[in-house]
Amino acid sequence: MKKSKILAITLSSAMLLSMVTGCSQNGAVSSASTNAASTSGGEIVVNFWSAPEQYNYDIWNKYAEKFNQTNAQLNGKTIKVAVQQMPAQPSSEAGIQNAIATSTVPAISENVNRSFGATLAKSEAIYDLSKEDWFHAIVTERKIDSVMSGWAVDGAQYVIPLYVNPISYVYNSKALKQLGVTKVPETLDDFNKLLNTYNSKKSELNGKGISNFMYRFELTRSDSWWGRWFDFQAQYEAFSQGKSFVEGDQLTLDKAAAKKVFDLYGSMGNSLLTGEIPKIWQEKTVPVVVGMGLPWDIAPNKAAGKVYGLDGDYVFGPMLVEKAGDTPYTFADSKGLVLYKNKNVSDDQHKGAIEFLKYVFNGAGKDTFDVDWLNSTSMLPVRGDLSTNSTLTSYFEKNPELKAVSAFVANGIPCMANEKMSDILTALAAKGLTPYVTQKVANSKIGSIPDSTSYVDAAFAAMKTAGNLK
Repeated sequence: MKKSKILAITLSSAMLLSMVTGCSQNGAVSSASTNAASTSGGEIVVNFWSAPEQYNYDIWNKYAEKFNQTNAQLNGKTIKVAVQQMPAQPSSEAGIQNAIATSTVPAISENVNRSFGATLAKSEAIYDLSKEDWFHAIVTERKIDSVMSGWAVDGAQYVIPLYVNPISYVYNSKALKQLGVTKVPETLDDFNKLLNTYNSKKSELNGKGISNFMYRFELTRSDSWWGRWFDFQAQYEAFSQGKSFVEGDQLTLDKAAAKKVFDLYGSMGNSLLTGEIPKIWQEKTVPVVVGMGLPWDIAPNKAAGKVYGLDGDYVFGPMLVEKAGDTPYTFADSKGLVLYKNKNVSDDQHKGAIEFLKYVFNGAGKDTFDVDWLNSTSMLPVRGDLSTNSTLTSYFEKNPELKAVSAFVANGIPCMANEKMSDILTALAAKGLTPYVTQKVANSKIGSIPDSTSYVDAAFAAMKTAGNLK
């Protein structure tokens, strides 16, 4: 895609989405109306789009109100931040693309991951922040210098990381106890020992309602491309020791490490539960030993009365490494903030957006924002000092589940920076992982590990085609 071209959207979809975009929610000011009034009454109105969820809107509106009360000035005018939830149908990304195409985009929004940030950057729709002093001040304040390398796009920085959901494994504590296990697996050998112990006590466990070893129904859904972040990329990062997936037009995925992920599922045979059970981890008796540890399951687990810990109902464990001492890298579902370049965003609005970010992260909001964010969203803020920051100590004492998840943050790797990510990940499953699971693994026994070579090869070929990769 040429940088001079705007994001490709058909006129019909743009018109449809513009109707969605113009709808304000929860009393928020619509983008069209605030843009029209951007300089009226001696004010500079800075439009901010929060993620579609109500709790995201609530916290950003809270800090916008705090900022507005300071009557911050720019060129003799008062900066006012107006928060609106971004349109979510058919997706928030589509809503943003439509707003860019129709010049109704806000000055700033959250809810942008690295891959979508790369797409926006290629269209010159967002600002490169890498040479901005205020940006580096935020990076320093939040101690995320080492994190930023994972967010780079062609050597530039376009996204301010906001939250991170590192993926782990989740284990049924009651099942572990019945298996005589007192520590979650950390290495592949640990995991295989647990699998073999389960196999030897399968009948006994089945009588107590534990029918399968692992639950991951999404493995049969190749169209759920985002599921590959969790059930493939997370474990791939640990086996490959953090090797990249795609760089530019190159498929850099390490084939040997990718095959090890396939074989991990292959080792479970028909003990891999792929039939969907909604809210499985909130069931009175959880019918599996292990599944994917997704931080957003914490809130419903709590609501269902589940207690975290080895002596409770469930416990998190790291991605598996091949040998002790390796780093348990994982995938991190991470999103952040971007500043938009568009003819409807004036220079004053852009500068006003910067002043708001400085207020939140380096100014009066810096000592309260992260705790307020956690209380509102239960998503871990991107900070390099999560485990040592004194302002978060009390929160983590009351929320041991998130304290456990925070231990995985430092090893979290965001998604690839490629605009065809969804096509690439769909191809990975459609031609490789899904048929391997449904055709081979489902019909095998624990420990047999059906040969995955042809499926891995087919996946690589399909990914190259889908992403126009070498």
